[in-house]
Amino acid sequence: MGFSLDEIGQLLQLEKGLGCGEARSIAEQRLSDVRARLAELRRMETLLAGVVADCGRAKGRIACPLITRLQI
Repeated sequence: MGFSLDEIGQLLQLEKGLGCGEARSIAEQRLSDVRARLAELRRMETLLAGVVADCGRAKGRIACPLITRLQI
């Protein structure tokens, strides 16, 4: 589920008491982090797909679209 070792340790300690609310809070933060990473990966996918398509259309040209894009 993407929890760090420290977070897992925290969660396991919560089992000894009434820590369900705190566990939920930790899980909500993890979910928020995962959603943010997914959004970033989607942006990266869109950009990379565009560059790959540009590379396919750039046959015979001297300037590589990928390298040109990296220089911006």
